[in-house]
Amino acid sequence: MRLKEDREVKILLTKRLAGIARGCFLLLLVGALLTAASTAVSAQVAPLAPRWLAGTPPPPVETFADGLARHHIDLTETALIAALTDPDGEVRSLAAAQLAAMDDHPALTAILDRLDVEPDPQVQVNLAGAATWLGSNRALDRLQRLCQNLNVPSTARLDAARYVSNKELLTCFSAVEQIEQSEQDASIRVLALEAAVNYPGQSERTKALAVSALTDRDPTVRIAAIEALRTLHATGAVDALSRALQVEDDDTAREHLRAAIRVLRLPKAEQ
Repeated sequence: MRLKEDREVKILLTKRLAGIARGCFLLLLVGALLTAASTAVSAQVAPLAPRWLAGTPPPPVETFADGLARHHIDLTETALIAALTDPDGEVRSLAAAQLAAMDDHPALTAILDRLDVEPDPQVQVNLAGAATWLGSNRALDRLQRLCQNLNVPSTARLDAARYVSNKELLTCFSAVEQIEQSEQDASIRVLALEAAVNYPGQSERTKALAVSALTDRDPTVRIAAIEALRTLHATGAVDALSRALQVEDDDTAREHLRAAIRVLRLPKAEQ
């Protein structure tokens, strides 16, 4: 993305616009996620990558500045750089995100220095994501390694994959596929399908992944697969959807199947 476009996205981010277009650059859905994490498990650090369903607007979110205000952190460069070493991983993540949103390129060295010693995998992803926004190839390389690392939690791997996909690199798509096919937690399999749908240039592989997920044991995953195919206008998947409808025993999933089949059978202009 060109420099002018980067700046426009950052302006949107700091003004808390509610209508964020699908596929915007990184660091958009932090507020609601960070708030939920801070009230649930204090040791858990929420991701900063977007996680909204394809085709639906994200909810109103807390800005990075608001999140830092909760922790009584000033928005000066000096205070934010100091916050990169805060004991709270949420603060470290927010500080890096705010520095990136401020387009503070001189702070990049401090973010990378912290990244080198950061023990929390999710915070590593958040720091590296902020650093890539400031143009760091070193951080981008770290994200590509993190998404492929089976010892990193799946949620952090998916967030790393989202950041990498924003650079239109294919490196992490195989990790997204692997997580969707092997992760035990159904909610994470859903997140993997959402990440796949929004991965640039991988619609055919995503369609194949979604068709396979139509037989998932969990109805929420099957519904996510149906909606992925509908979002991708996968007219070639109508037969697979029809077969799935014949054996589907969940009423909600059946309704999604009927709706998707109906829409995908329409002429493309009417879809």
